[in-house]
Amino acid sequence: MNQVDILRELNSEKNLKKLSELGELHILTKHYLLLAEELSEDGISFLQPLKEHRDAYDHFMRIFALPHRNEQEFGKNFDVVKYIEENVSKAYGHEYRAFFDTADWLTFICRKYIRQALSYHSIKKRYENDYKDYNDIKSIINDIPYKIAKYREQKDISDNNVIKEVYKYKDTLEELLKIYKRIKDM
Repeated sequence: MNQVDILRELNSEKNLKKLSELGELHILTKHYLLLAEELSEDGISFLQPLKEHRDAYDHFMRIFALPHRNEQEFGKNFDVVKYIEENVSKAYGHEYRAFFDTADWLTFICRKYIRQALSYHSIKKRYENDYKDYNDIKSIINDIPYKIAKYREQKDISDNNVIKEVYKYKDTLEELLKIYKRIKDM
């Protein structure tokens, strides 16, 4: 098998959907990972999502390394198509975990900052005067841990609605980031 054969197999219907979603997951994760690194007041990076990215990359490199490996390593009954599909699936799983790990970290950063900022009487009063939705924000901040716990509980890579799960969490992230930015800009 050469690189052209590998690319042809990656272009199969079975792989294309996963590859498309995998790219989508990667871009979302990268965006939020970079944002979390920038918002982290301590300048701390969270290594777990980076490890998941690296592991996903490793699965792709295994596929593209096939022409460079000795066929005897795999044995007579080696199914190259299945090998490619399995490595695409494993890369997808790593990107999926990277998104959730990143989202968890970013929501923690945002919630911590919001709670701390609003614990100061002067900031709380200014927020209440400027926006008039303090009780709504308080309710959102108090409910978010339950939403996140539910996302984590329902997280299932074998489900066909992985992207839907990710976008639900993304919507919650965006809601939290909007509050974070509003308070930061005061």
